[in-house]
Amino acid sequence: MTEDRDMDAYWILEYVKVLAGYTFLMFLWPSVVFGEYLKGKSKRDIFSFCVTVQIVMINTVVLMLGLFGILHIRLVAILFYGIFLAAVLRKGWFQRLLAGKDKIKLQGIPKVKGEWILLMAVVGFGTLYFSYGSFQIHSYGVYDVFLHHGWVNKLAEGKIFPNGIYPEGMHCFIYCLYALFGIRIYSSMLYLQSIHIAVFFLSAYVLLREVFHWRYSPIFVLCLYAVLDIFGGHSMYRLPLTLPMEFGLHTQFLCGAYFARYMKKTGPEQGKRTDLFLFAMALAASIASHYYTTIMAFIVCVAFTFIYIKKLFRPACLLPLVISVFFGCMIGTIPILGGMIKGIPFQGSITWALNQPASSMASEEVQESTLENTEILRGPLDLTEEDWEVVDKLPDIGQKVAKGVIKTEYFIKEMYESGYQKTFEKERGVRIFQITVGMLIFAVLSRHKKFKFIGKANKEYFSIILLSFLSIFLCASCREKSWGFPVTIPEHRFCAEGFLMTYAVVMMPVDLLFFVASRFHYQYIWKAMSYILTAGIYVLVNYQENFHEFLFYSLNRYDAAAWVTDSIIKEFPKDSYTIVSPMEESFQVALYGSHEDIWEFLKKSEDEKYTLPKEHIFIYVEKKPIEYHQMYFFHGPKWLGLSKNSSIRATEISKEAAGEDLAEYIEPMWGPYAGGRTVLESKVYEYCRTFSEANPSVLNVYYEDEAFVCYYLKQDADKPYNLAGE
Repeated sequence: MTEDRDMDAYWILEYVKVLAGYTFLMFLWPSVVFGEYLKGKSKRDIFSFCVTVQIVMINTVVLMLGLFGILHIRLVAILFYGIFLAAVLRKGWFQRLLAGKDKIKLQGIPKVKGEWILLMAVVGFGTLYFSYGSFQIHSYGVYDVFLHHGWVNKLAEGKIFPNGIYPEGMHCFIYCLYALFGIRIYSSMLYLQSIHIAVFFLSAYVLLREVFHWRYSPIFVLCLYAVLDIFGGHSMYRLPLTLPMEFGLHTQFLCGAYFARYMKKTGPEQGKRTDLFLFAMALAASIASHYYTTIMAFIVCVAFTFIYIKKLFRPACLLPLVISVFFGCMIGTIPILGGMIKGIPFQGSITWALNQPASSMASEEVQESTLENTEILRGPLDLTEEDWEVVDKLPDIGQKVAKGVIKTEYFIKEMYESGYQKTFEKERGVRIFQITVGMLIFAVLSRHKKFKFIGKANKEYFSIILLSFLSIFLCASCREKSWGFPVTIPEHRFCAEGFLMTYAVVMMPVDLLFFVASRFHYQYIWKAMSYILTAGIYVLVNYQENFHEFLFYSLNRYDAAAWVTDSIIKEFPKDSYTIVSPMEESFQVALYGSHEDIWEFLKKSEDEKYTLPKEHIFIYVEKKPIEYHQMYFFHGPKWLGLSKNSSIRATEISKEAAGEDLAEYIEPMWGPYAGGRTVLESKVYEYCRTFSEANPSVLNVYYEDEAFVCYYLKQDADKPYNLAGE
């Protein structure tokens, strides 16, 4: 029990470190350094400035230093701390504080009021839910996180684009946390998105404030999003993982928000310039974060373009916007262009992403060619023989109209059944579809007719409806392969924000009701009702058993392995030890010690002589080999989410398994870590037992529980033990 409390206290302290570093770097630093520019700006603009400009600036500074070959931790620390201290001294805060004449005021700290309290409560709840798992399993949710951890390690060594050109916005931010505060990269990779997810919620709020009439309506949407079960969590599990795309998801909302604000504005040019600047910075931040986020930002802006199409093509409106897009793209791609000039190729996944739509279409062509002599498989837009009998009887013009009507009918039917019903379950999907159709009709009618008490509905309603429809379409087209559409963005990439737009559509009738009610004065009543409705959403969803389940991780090692590795890093001198284990520990220990892959260890131990020239050797063994990349569901308090019966699936090591041929179990993707894990761990355990018998009192236990054991060997680094087996 004492050990468990020590472990919990350690990880809580690491979380606090990441939180403090994140707050300083993302918000405090720009608020002080750019205080003069931010003076007088709205809270929305200050927030948007910090979460876009800071990402772009950090990305550009770190990568440009790397391109010139002078990227070093001390230089980065001097730059950021020096600029911050210069800004503080310029403002004279220290002098005024010592003299007691004035209070320090930072830009962007909002006054406490009802709307902010409710917003922070909802955002806090959503953030806690999505990040709760990182406090249960102190390991990464998917292998991708280990890969990106390795790239941050390379930044710490002064190397950029280690595997080719790739958006490094998130990597550079984590690198700065390491350079400025000494926060371990592993801790940042574990907890950063758990903190940064609040920016996702707040950025969505900024966008929705441009859409709704009633200022509390965006909070209703966020509350529904934070409590309602969606797809059993499968569509959302990546959201709290520290990955480049998830780190940049907020930029699409801010691109849409400031694009809409610019298009709506008819006032002073100063306000338009601010909107264009923040739009450009959001675009640049999306490019610096991940290319998918840029595609999503483009989709969001296109949805808003439809309602401003006439105004958009006026030269006075279009030219400043084009210039803003140009400079946003240039600023975001400066480090990329520098890498290309130096001859650095693009990272492999970029080529894969660019070729994905083409390969999707190619696969359809192959499918068609293989079916030439068989029955033709029909997609949702194909006409049946009965349809053709009706169409053939019509004149040419009538045939085209009839085919268009029939295909539209098919498409709506497929979207209804394969889209809304399958995505949100049957009953809920029907209700969402009905509300969507109703609000679409209302949005179209309101463009041509004023409604009593409402006037013309916000044009932006239509844009959100379109975004919601696109998200459902992407989910359905990815599931229904017979549709034949190219996969531009996989569903798990777009659904997190797409579903939020769907719930925004669901809340549009509520927004109209509150807006009409607020026209009759008594504002305090409607504000109180907003609090009651927010609480009511939580209670009603929980009561109807639609409350969300806890998310899951793709589990690849025991929690003890992560804790033991951090314990070794903290306890033993740098570069004095080697950890022998599967590949996951290699990223965690890279900057502090050496790592030997356990599979390679076994193969080399069959030689006549094999040594590891470090003073301390640690060998990890799973006594209950884990089922590699299993879905492990979290559990927690009922007020936060519903828990599934989840336990770690594992096997048992044995002498029989140790005697089997490991080559028979090696899988193409994960090597021996997946199918052959039981054989692998059994062989390592038998090796340790045999080595201990041959060298009594040499191999000791550093840590052990019922499922995992870490053996420890101390040696003279100049005269290391021969680790070759007998």
